[in-house]
Amino acid sequence: MNTITIVYLGLYLVVLAGITWASSRRETPEEYINSSKNLSASASTWTTFASLLTGYNFVLGVTFSYLYGFWYLMVFVGAGMAFVVLYLFYKKRLSLLQKKHDLLSIGDYFGLQYGSLSKLFVNLILCGGLLLFLILQMFVNTGLFSALLGVEKITALLLTAGVVCIYLWFGGFNASVKTDIFQGVLILPIILTIFIFPIHFTTEKIPTALDPSQFWFAMGLVLLQFFSLLGQAESFQRVFASRDSKSLKKGLIIAFILLALVAGSVAYLGINFKFAGVVTDPSNLFTEGVLGALPVWLGSLLLVSLIAAFMGTIDSSAFAFGVLAARMKDKSPELTVKFTRIFMLLGILLSAIASLYLFSFLSSVFALISLISVIGAALIVSFMFKLNSFEINTFLFVGTATFILGLILKFVTDNPLTSLIPSATAFVALMLVMMYRKLLVKSIS
Repeated sequence: MNTITIVYLGLYLVVLAGITWASSRRETPEEYINSSKNLSASASTWTTFASLLTGYNFVLGVTFSYLYGFWYLMVFVGAGMAFVVLYLFYKKRLSLLQKKHDLLSIGDYFGLQYGSLSKLFVNLILCGGLLLFLILQMFVNTGLFSALLGVEKITALLLTAGVVCIYLWFGGFNASVKTDIFQGVLILPIILTIFIFPIHFTTEKIPTALDPSQFWFAMGLVLLQFFSLLGQAESFQRVFASRDSKSLKKGLIIAFILLALVAGSVAYLGINFKFAGVVTDPSNLFTEGVLGALPVWLGSLLLVSLIAAFMGTIDSSAFAFGVLAARMKDKSPELTVKFTRIFMLLGILLSAIASLYLFSFLSSVFALISLISVIGAALIVSFMFKLNSFEINTFLFVGTATFILGLILKFVTDNPLTSLIPSATAFVALMLVMMYRKLLVKSIS
C-alpha cells in the first residue's frame, strides 16, 4: 500500500468519524430510525445513489460489459422503470398513508394493507435477502481489500465490520444518509478513468458487442433489475424518509443520472477492453485491467472510491436489517432503537463469519436478486389488482417456496431468466387463486 493510498484512506476515516459525531449529537429515537421523515431532495439524491451503487457493481460491471457488450446497459432500463414506479407508488399511495401511520419499510406497508401475516412474510424474506447481500458485500470487500491494501483477509474484514458498526451504532439513519452523501461524492472519480485508456470503439466492432443470441439474457437483466430495486429494503427506507413527493421525484431523477454516469463509465471500460482484444480472466478485469493501469494518484483515489462504494451499501443494508428485525413486533421508540442496534450488530457479525465460507459468488448474487424480486413482483401485483390477504400471502409463500426449491434442485442459476422463475411461479399461482375466487363467487350468485 503506497503513501498516497494511506493518506486518502486516513482522510476518508477522519471524515467518517466527524460525520458520526455530528449525527449522534442530540439525536431523538425518530431521527435515529428515519431522520424524522424529513429527507431533502439533495440528501435523497446522494443516499439513493450511494446505497444502490454497490461495490461489486464496479467489479461485475466491467466483467459483465466485457462478456455481454452493450446488452449489459439494459440494466439502466430496468432501473429507470423501477424509479418511476417508486415515485408513482409514493405519490398515489404511500404519501397519504405515511401521514397517518408510522411506516418505515415495505413490510409495514404490506402489514397495513393485508395484515400481520403478510408483514411477517415480507420482513422474513427481506431479512434473508439483506443477510445474503451483506455476506456478498463482506466476501468481495475482504478479498479485494486484502489484495489491494496488502493486509490479511481477516484484518480487512474486521476493519470493514468495525468501522460500519461504530458509525451506525452512534449515528443511525442520520449517519447512514450523511456518510452516503460523502461516499457518493467519492464514487464519482470513476468517470475520470474513461479518459485514461485509448479508445477502441469503431463502427466495425459494434456488432461484436450486440450478439443477438444474448437478447433474452438482456431482457432477464431488465426484469431482475426492475423487480429487485422495487423489493430492496434500502430503497423503501429512503422513500419513507422523504420530505414529500416533490423532493423524492427530484432526488430519484438526479440519482438515476448519477447512476447512469458512473455505472455507464464502468460499462464503457468493459466494452472498450472487449474491443481492444484484451485476453484476460474477466473476473479480474477491474483490479488487473483498470486499477493496475491507472496513474498512482488516480488508482489510489479509485481504490478509496471502491471502499466508499462498499461502505455505502454495507451500512444501508445492515441498518435496514436491524430496523426490520426490531420491528417484527410493535415497540416503543426507545426499545426500537435498542433492538435495532442489537440486530444490526448481529447481522454484521453473522454475515462477516459466513463470508469466510462463501464458495460461489456469482450464483449467490443471482440467488439474492431472485429472492428480492419476489417482493418487487408482489408489490407490482398489489398495485395492479385488488387482492385480499390470502391472495397476496399465496403469492409470497409460493414465490419463496419455489426459490428454496430452486436452490435445492438447482434450477435457479446464474442465468437471469432462471432467477425469475420464483416470481413467475408465484404469479401463476395467484392467477389460479383469483380465477377460483371468481368462479366461486359466480357459482354462489
